Amino acid sequence: MSTFTFSTTEKNKPLLICKDFAYTIDKTTNDKSYWKCEHVRKFKYDNHNHPGNPVSTEIRIFEGKIRHRALNSSEATQNVIDYCLTNLSDHAAARLPDFYSFVCQLFVLSVSNSIIVSQ
Repeated sequence: MSTFTFSTTEKNKPLLICKDFAYTIDKTTNDKSYWKCEHVRKFKYDNHNHPGNPVSTEIRIFEGKIRHRALNSSEATQNVIDYCLTNLSDHAAARLPDFYSFVCQLFVLSVSNSIIVSQ
């Protein structure tokens, strides 16, 4: 049985994760949403010709949680990151960028969010 997880991309677009493959919305109609593999333009085949990567998928979910929590709470940066790190595997944690890059991303999110709210 496959599980579906919804997250967001760096540009805050919907991201669907299923069986360690990531999909973005291709187009939507009134009653349907069409999803495409995020690697659709990198390869010239109709089906998946690349393996799913569970570690990359876990990192994408982690980054989505950080973005969501940073935008929807007023917690300190360290608390946001600590909360999101709780269930991260060792393999995924080893591939994460350094702490400073997360601080910079959260700062940009908070500044852009405050500009949007104040307008």
